[in-house]
Amino acid sequence: ILFSIGSAYVLKSALEGKTKERDASRGAISKSERQARMDAEKDDMMEKLNKQMKKDFDNTKRIERPEEILERRRMERERRNRWYNRLGRSVFGGLFGNSGEK
Repeated sequence: ILFSIGSAYVLKSALEGKTKERDASRGAISKSERQARMDAEKDDMMEKLNKQMKKDFDNTKRIERPEEILERRRMERERRNRWYNRLGRSVFGGLFGNSGEK
């Protein structure tokens, strides 16, 4: 009887060791290790979220409409191409390098 109990214990521990080795080689982890990793990821995510929440969010900013963008670009183009700017560019052309043109 003592022999059968001892052999059952040895067999059980050998099988547990074998399954642990197999799981380790496959990358499988125990439930407690997986839970610990998930908790660490959650803590990290909550920390990042709290950092973002500390920054003020301005919801008064408006999204520019396409026609407003076109109007703004047209005004910039007109400002850039006024007669005295065009004259200055034609007279001093390459004298001052790029002179603001793209």
